[in-house]
Amino acid sequence: MTTEGDLDALYQARVRDWARKVRNDARLMPADLTVSRTSPLCGSTLAIDIRHDGRLVTALGYRARACTLGMASTAVVIAKSPGRSFAEIGEAGAQLAALLAGENVVFADHWAELGMFTAARAFPTRHGSIMLPFDALAEAAGKLG
Repeated sequence: MTTEGDLDALYQARVRDWARKVRNDARLMPADLTVSRTSPLCGSTLAIDIRHDGRLVTALGYRARACTLGMASTAVVIAKSPGRSFAEIGEAGAQLAALLAGENVVFADHWAELGMFTAARAFPTRHGSIMLPFDALAEAAGKLG
């Protein structure tokens, strides 16, 4: 049973603050690649515009229609990905998935904000929304070959 304390931890101020950062769309025109993803469980959607230099992300834009958790994870990815390789971003996403699955994870300093999703472990219906930006960037990396 979900308690009010569980919900308070899930929607802590830090999560809400990050979510606010992507409330308004910031599309990237022109983009080298755009990937759109939808979480099948909750219907959250994300279109992410990508500029890259080979395997390095140089800039990101977005249109997010997601819950607070999906918006917060999108904001972290938008802020932290430029200048990073698709491989590093994928590793951070894999660690986040492991965290949501219940594993103890220590994120690299650059990705430490992802630790705010620890309380989401108890809410599997939100995991897809939280993972949207990582799934979108993994799809983009796959398209690059």
